[in-house]
Amino acid sequence: MNNPRRIAAVFTATITLFFGCSRSAEIPIEIPFTPVLSGQNVSCQVAPSGFSLHDLRFYVHDVALIDAAGVISPVTLTPDNVWQTEQVALLDFENGSDGCSEGTVGTHGAIVGRVKQGDYTGLRFTLGIPFDLNHANPAEAVAPLNLGRLHWGWQAGYKFLRLEASASDGDFRFHLGSTGCEGTIGHITSCARPNRAVVEVENFAPGKSIDIDLTTLVQTPAAHPKENDAVSCMSDIDSGSCREPFRLIGLDLATGAALPQQLLFKVRS
Repeated sequence: MNNPRRIAAVFTATITLFFGCSRSAEIPIEIPFTPVLSGQNVSCQVAPSGFSLHDLRFYVHDVALIDAAGVISPVTLTPDNVWQTEQVALLDFENGSDGCSEGTVGTHGAIVGRVKQGDYTGLRFTLGIPFDLNHANPAEAVAPLNLGRLHWGWQAGYKFLRLEASASDGDFRFHLGSTGCEGTIGHITSCARPNRAVVEVENFAPGKSIDIDLTTLVQTPAAHPKENDAVSCMSDIDSGSCREPFRLIGLDLATGAALPQQLLFKVRS
């Protein structure tokens, strides 16, 4: 006759071994990001001559690593009650001082989480906020979704990316978010242009970092027409100033769909 106590003990040991192995198969991971311009690191205090950073913040979700066979392993974000929830992380490179005086104190320059142990060759994440969180009531949101300057009241959603800077030939402003949305805040049913870029970075492995290459983005050639003495893109499909930023970040301006290639994020060499 089977011994119930023995069966229970074996079952408990098996469950403990299973979950213990599952935990040990995961590794902590930190993915640092650094803004650069013409090969030089950029911050509120340090920048190449003639350039000043005023704001650089963006949200990411669906972070994952990719191995050589194309297998995708999700990164579980570590909630910290300030910069990250289990679903969304805010990368923040302004500190509320110097040229970034209209921002907030504190910075967060890395995605922090856990991932299954493996041999990885790529990084993938979505630039933006998932639909349900993007259109919830911001007055009831928890950090990092509680920042007024990163919410677009007139679009009933968040600014996925906020980049503002000054260069020798004028100012540059790029605010990215979903547009053409139907409904009111807290009751949005759809958006004609979601504008969530799916970013893939090759040659990435744990221990490497990512450069945010602002070089081409903030330049103002003919493809970057100025409006009111500034290159200003507020995700408006009729704005000529949006064509090049959208292309570089990997988005179709007309449809808001993700493109297969982006040029903003690169592995640091």
